[in-house]
Amino acid sequence: MADVARLAGVSSQTVSRVSNGYAGVNEETRQQVLAAMKELGYRPNSAARALKRGEFRTIGVITFTLSTTGNVRTLEAIATSAAAEGYAVTLLPVAVPTQDEVRGAFSRLEELAVDAVIVIMEVHLLDAATVTLPPHVQVVVVDSDAGSHYTVVDTDQCGGTRTAVQHLLDLGHLTVWHLAGPEDSFAAQRRADAWRGALTDAGRP
Repeated sequence: MADVARLAGVSSQTVSRVSNGYAGVNEETRQQVLAAMKELGYRPNSAARALKRGEFRTIGVITFTLSTTGNVRTLEAIATSAAAEGYAVTLLPVAVPTQDEVRGAFSRLEELAVDAVIVIMEVHLLDAATVTLPPHVQVVVVDSDAGSHYTVVDTDQCGGTRTAVQHLLDLGHLTVWHLAGPEDSFAAQRRADAWRGALTDAGRP
């Protein structure tokens, strides 16, 4: 930064203001600083700035699979929304959905420095009835029955299923068949339960 300031004939504070995008810098001066940055190959150290601000403007995403359409669309929406707010996304796939793997993923994201974590958890953990996430990290869980301890964002699987079943019954069909999703999927399980419940309530086979 000192080299840029010297070449541009300005103070280091002015270089800092330009590199951080602050207003109040004369346009001619700003162009001088940018030209000096380009000539010297200077790039602001985002990690240093993040430490100074106490925020990294990065969201971590943990997911167990990218092979399902739902997860890919969810990840796409997260990335698009994050970018619109000036945030980057760090993706960390977890090969095996176990408690230890989830803890390891959180440790890795802490090393990479993220402000918050989104967990796309469509499957049951293999070694725990409920997931336990680090208490000091801001977490949102997507597509999972993570209990009342965490903020959960999900589709109304039960309501949607019951509406679909009732619609078909109202059309005069005796019953409704259901092609179920994977057995280890929370969403698929909720849809199957709602389908069965709607038929039972209607007295249908």
